[in-house]
Order: sequence, then C-alpha cells, then structure tokens
Amino acid sequence: MMPNRRQFSRLAVLSVLMIFVLAVSTLATGQTFSVIESFNGYNGAQPMAGLIFDTAGNLYGTAAEGGSGYGAVFELSPSNGSFKETLLYKFGTNGSTDGAYPSGGLVFDANGNLYGTTEHGGASNAGTVFELSPGLRGWTETVLHSFGGSDGAYPTSGLAIDAAGNLYGTTIQGGLYANCTYSGGTFLCGTAFELSPGAGGSWSFQVIHNFGHNNDAYFPASGLTLDSAGNLYGECALGGQYGKGLVYELLPGQGGTWTEQILHQWGNGTDGIYPYGGLILDSAGNLYGTTSQSGVKGKMGTVFELTSTKSGWVEQNQYYFGINTDGQFPFSGLLMDSAGNLYGTTHNGGGHGYGIIYELTPGPSGWTEKILYDLSGGSDGGISSATLVKDAAGSLYGTAWYGGNYPACVAGPVAGCGVAFKIGPVAAK
Repeated sequence: MMPNRRQFSRLAVLSVLMIFVLAVSTLATGQTFSVIESFNGYNGAQPMAGLIFDTAGNLYGTAAEGGSGYGAVFELSPSNGSFKETLLYKFGTNGSTDGAYPSGGLVFDANGNLYGTTEHGGASNAGTVFELSPGLRGWTETVLHSFGGSDGAYPTSGLAIDAAGNLYGTTIQGGLYANCTYSGGTFLCGTAFELSPGAGGSWSFQVIHNFGHNNDAYFPASGLTLDSAGNLYGECALGGQYGKGLVYELLPGQGGTWTEQILHQWGNGTDGIYPYGGLILDSAGNLYGTTSQSGVKGKMGTVFELTSTKSGWVEQNQYYFGINTDGQFPFSGLLMDSAGNLYGTTHNGGGHGYGIIYELTPGPSGWTEKILYDLSGGSDGGISSATLVKDAAGSLYGTAWYGGNYPACVAGPVAGCGVAFKIGPVAAK
C-alpha cells in the first residue's frame, strides 16, 4: 500500500533530511525586501516551488496546499507598484482525480499553456501531470497522465520542456525496483519519464529510466535539466554507491531508448550529501547545484560545480554553508546571471534560523557570499525551498512556505501559509 501525503511527501522528506538550528543574532543586509503575496489558505498555502515569468511580466506559481484543500495554481500580476493575485485553478474540484498537492513549479509552452505535476491525486492517488490552458472564461485543466505505480508515483518536482513540446520529469517512487528504503520502510525507487504531444491533443507517455537497480540511486526529487543536445541531467537524493545520492545524465538513443550515466557520487568524503535542489548548466556545459547537508566547515550543505573533462566529471569550486549566521540546508536550486553570479535560498540558518537569500560571486580564491536577506520566520516568511527568478531590472522573486501574515492558517508544526517575495534590485549584471 502506498503511503499517504503525511507519511511520505516532499514536505515530510524535507523535515527528515534537515535539522532545525536556531540562532539568536540578527543581520542587516541593505537589500530592499517586500512580500508581494501572503497566503491565507483560501488563496493557497505552503508554496514550495519557485515562480516563473510570462512575457508580460506576470508571475506564476503553485501552492502545495490550500485553495479547496488540495493546492492551487496562481498568477501574480504587477499593478501600481504591487502585485495582484489571481487563482487560476484550485485542485480538488472533482474529488482529487484532477490532482492534489502541487509541490513542483510550472513551465510554459510556446502557446502559453502551463504544465506541472501534483504529488498526489489522479486515478490512483499517485500523482498527475497536468496542463492549464487559457481561454475566454479562464483556465482549463487537463490531466495528461495519472501515475499508477509501475509507471512512477508521487512526482514532487516540476517539468522540463524541449522545443518540440515534449515534457520530462521524475517521480520519487514507483517503477520496477522495490529495493529502496526510507524511514525503515521499503518502497519502489522512482522513475524518469517523457510525455510527448500527438495529434488531436493526445499525449504519449513512456518511462525512460527506472531508478534503484544495482548501484543506481533513488528518490529523484529534483526534476530534470535539458541541454541543447537533448540530454537530461538530474540528481537522486538517496542511494548510490555510498548511499548519499548522486548526479546522473540520461542520454537519448535509437528507438526511444535512454542510457543513464553516473557523473558524481555523494558520500565518499566531505563534499556534501543529499542533493535535492536540481541542476543548472552554464554556457560552457558546466553543472551547478546544491547538496542539502554535510560538507567541510559548517557541514550544513554546499554549492558545487561539476566540469566535464577527458577523464570524466570533476567536482570543483565548492562553497560550504553553516558558519556563524550563514545559511544552512540549501534545498533550493540555483539561478545564474550573465556574469556567473549564483543566487539561492537556504532552508534554515541566518540570524533568525529561518533561512537566507544569498548571492555567490566567483573569484580567483573561490566564491564570496553576500547575504541579501535574512528571513525572520514572521510576516516576511521563512524556510524557502524555492529556486529564484530574476526580472530585467535585476530584482529577485521567490517563495517561502513558512510564516506570513496568517499564522493560524495551518494547524500543526507549520506556522503560517507562506509568502511570495521580491528582493532587490541586486546589481544589474
């Protein structure tokens, strides 16, 4: 029997993999920070993923809970110096067969349709891939695929989309191999999948990789990154040769076949463990990402670079979190600007213990960190797992799933429904 959301979800795994560390000092940053939406439950709750822009400057995102109780998709439109929220869709309109708990982000296609995943719901309550299409009477949701177990279960991350409109993603459970463990239990190890558009609005689905075989890792929570040649890159947070996760590449072959190549194993030393936030590529083909824990110095997570060489992929230029009021446990992915500076968030740490928004600037001696904002966990939010997005003026946008103006929104250990925020502009680069 598959576990329910509270037993096995992205939120639950974040809680298991992290340790809350509360500091007592405060930190001035000098950056302009504003909350552009404070969620109250009715308009969504617990936004876990980052935001995306359309060509008109509107922001789009998902709330993992709230709405009708099963999560929502929202739009934030700039209006007279602030933002106006519009709920585009509330999951649970047909029970939960339309999907439930969207914890991953969104992507646009060339026609302005939005695509995403829900962690649960669908025909077997194992999650869905959905499309939202704009129309004169609002947005219409279509479930493109409902997961059932052997094809995957519980997609927690967003999707990658190529020029032909093919969608790629991962599920943290399901698939062919049932030799993976989590919190004392055994489960199916997860899959990577492709959805391809066909005639008349049809879609074809195929599993392109089953995780967990031999020394392969499992729990691919970070989603996939696509390069210009059609290769896919991703991370597994658990498993592998040393049990602490790995970075992999999936290469397309003849007849729709895909081959996995393991690029880096975590856990054989002090370079970090449990990669969770996903990968980005620079113009030279180097990969950048985060590990949520371990590393030298503070042992509270790392930022890493992987460079392809003739002898394989080499890890270099790491940054280590956890010193003094630095951030701790970076579960989010990274944003890179045109000058090679990196931006991200941490789950915890900082002067208040609820995470920071940071910038890393490259130099001859490695990365120099600047804390752009120290989240307090109050009305400004806290505990962010969102990858940031940047506008043309140099301002950064993201979400935090803790805190906000509505502390009584959700009963239990989470205080507040979360926020969407704006910071900057940072230096235009």
